[in-house]
Amino acid sequence: MTIIARAILAASALLFTLPALADDLDPASAKQLHDYTLSMDKVKAMQAAMDDFNRAAASDPSLRQQSKDTGDNSKSVAEMEAKIKASPRMYAIYQKHGLTAEDAVVMPFVLMDAGMAVQYPSAAAKLSNQMSPAQVAFYKQHQAELKKMPWLFGQ
Repeated sequence: MTIIARAILAASALLFTLPALADDLDPASAKQLHDYTLSMDKVKAMQAAMDDFNRAAASDPSLRQQSKDTGDNSKSVAEMEAKIKASPRMYAIYQKHGLTAEDAVVMPFVLMDAGMAVQYPSAAAKLSNQMSPAQVAFYKQHQAELKKMPWLFGQ
């Protein structure tokens, strides 16, 4: 599976549809993505949250629809975060694992961008306003661990 396919799978695993945000990233959102600090603790917490979410959504399909609505038509990271916070059950799952709405929204995009830059170094320059060298270094350093994360690589 290519890195692009994995990145798309990661985003869909989180049940966020890629919003207009991906096409027209506002400066505040770009800065937020660029400045986000990755950690394996957060990546592992996201896996635990996704596991809990999938169990909850299996018994309540409306929860899955709420998560899909998070990215639909969102124009900024702040708008996506607000939608997560407006869904108490979904937000509680993230909070249970020590994750913020920012983590839930930003981490997948940052990991997709960093993965793209690692796989296709020529893409890094195009993403430099929304991705930091530290994020790329993190991805390179933890690539083997990241590939073991079902929420990220769909395994």
